[in-house]
Amino acid sequence: MKGMSRRAFIGTGAVAAASAAAVLGGCSPRSNNGSSGNSMNNGAYVGTGLGKHGNIQVEVAVQDGNIQRITVLQSRETQGLGDVAMQRLSDLIVNNQTLNVDTVSGATLSSMAFIDAVSDAINQAGGSADRWKGRDHAAFESADDAPSSADVVIVGSGGAGLSAAITAANAGKSVILLERLGIVGGDTALSGGEMAVPGNWVQQQSGIQDSPELLAQDMLTGGDNQGDPALVNVIANGAYDSSQWLTYEGGVSWEPNLLFFGGHSVRRSIIPTGHTGSEMVVKLHKRADSLDNITIINNMRATGLGRDGSGNVNSVTAQDQVTQQQHTFTGKAVVLACGGFGSNVDMRVQYNPDMDSGILSTDSIGAQGDGLTMAQAIGADLIDMQYIQTYPTCDPETGSLLYVDDMRLESRAIMVNKEGDRFVEELGRRDTLSQAIKNQTGGLGYMLWDQSAADATGLLETHSDEYENLVSRGILVKGDTLEDVAAPFGVDADELKRTVDRWNQFAAQGHDDDFNYRDTLTPIGDGPYYMNSYKPAVHYTMGGLHINTNAEVLDTNGNVIPGLFAAGEVAGHKMGTNRLGSCSMADIYTFGRIAGTNASNFANNH
Repeated sequence: MKGMSRRAFIGTGAVAAASAAAVLGGCSPRSNNGSSGNSMNNGAYVGTGLGKHGNIQVEVAVQDGNIQRITVLQSRETQGLGDVAMQRLSDLIVNNQTLNVDTVSGATLSSMAFIDAVSDAINQAGGSADRWKGRDHAAFESADDAPSSADVVIVGSGGAGLSAAITAANAGKSVILLERLGIVGGDTALSGGEMAVPGNWVQQQSGIQDSPELLAQDMLTGGDNQGDPALVNVIANGAYDSSQWLTYEGGVSWEPNLLFFGGHSVRRSIIPTGHTGSEMVVKLHKRADSLDNITIINNMRATGLGRDGSGNVNSVTAQDQVTQQQHTFTGKAVVLACGGFGSNVDMRVQYNPDMDSGILSTDSIGAQGDGLTMAQAIGADLIDMQYIQTYPTCDPETGSLLYVDDMRLESRAIMVNKEGDRFVEELGRRDTLSQAIKNQTGGLGYMLWDQSAADATGLLETHSDEYENLVSRGILVKGDTLEDVAAPFGVDADELKRTVDRWNQFAAQGHDDDFNYRDTLTPIGDGPYYMNSYKPAVHYTMGGLHINTNAEVLDTNGNVIPGLFAAGEVAGHKMGTNRLGSCSMADIYTFGRIAGTNASNFANNH
């Protein structure tokens, strides 16, 4: 029964398997509120809703006024987020015969689109979606019956939390993994998932010379030498082993090429299949779900830490976000892996007044700094909190990361301003690029590339949902000439032509005389051309809990807080003033596994 119990609490509200089986076996789900809204014609009806990544199409099978089955026919919602949310909502709707349901936190837009699509189908069947929404409310299951104790309690289910949980479970420890949102993944699932790995297999095949020492030097230099060299060396020297662990323990697949992130000396960043961190989350979640000694409890916001008589951290208090009930989860060790505070504007402004609400964020809504608040309350030291990074090329309307703009990281695009001029080296540090963009007319930059770049990289196909969305909103345009792409943005077309000519001259001579471009200069050829607008958004908080190389949390006197470990963005002093792209993935899986190992060892001795 342990396996079923574990799965029942993944997402706090996956409906009992027996109920779903009854529907599949031909037994009608219960009718809700008598005959209200039941005047639907038998048959299968296809409804549509607009999701985060395009249209969602569902088929709703109706029999005797009830919804027998909901099948997603078309969706490009994020794997591991949108698809999971839709399955949970489908179970909830079918088993309770109501559309009076809550969205899944962490996948709100996908949830709303799914409900809209089911509503559309109900109306087509001759029923009333409004009446279905007025039926009795069906809530996701609470965690009242979930286990309340384990060897190791982990807060946060992104890459750091999942890797810590799997590592501890493989060491024979029971694990409770708490997640604030209704779905696992955190910022890892929203990221591109690229990972800085010196000496990786693609580098070896390409003849690129690299080393952990060079990565460590790049990280320290990129953070203005404010990061802790000891922590940086742990990441740099552990990155390769972490990539192997992801491949063979986690089952993660990789693209056969690399990206060149700004501030790195060489091209070293491996890319998960699909160019998205959801590839990692889905695989690691599947691995965690296969282990009987891991229990994942979603919709459970951790609010405090407790200590035993010896001063060891041994419990986490939390609030069920469905029922608002308070819970206490006890363990022999606690790992905080609950991310940074990029979505908490008040906390951002507290430590850096420039990072106010006028700056959008790429982060998950769960990045509220809960781990920092809890740990500080028991004496933990916070460090580098003023260092908050913005990602330079984000959606100017939503703040989301723009993955089509990885064209820059493929060394196939240039960045220009409204005057049509380049204004910065495209592969510079994120903070350098962000500040340069902020200083341009309108606080915007514009990315330009040609058809050959689109063909060579395949990025527009890989991120076709994003591409179509940006085009529909006028944030990205395609045109046969430079004038065609410049005009919609008010970019000076004549100066843009001169800029392209100058870039092509640099490409021919093999050197950028203006900004010392660090990679191969590829000329911009014939059209069609593509251009999009972008601006910076808060992406990463370098500050956090002060830890040592064992992932142990330190107090304000520099002493270890026994039983408390931290990994990922919640832990600071690794990146200095600025994080180089793709170093977060190297960090979370290296320190996540260290935290899982050392928490297990601590549990052995207490």
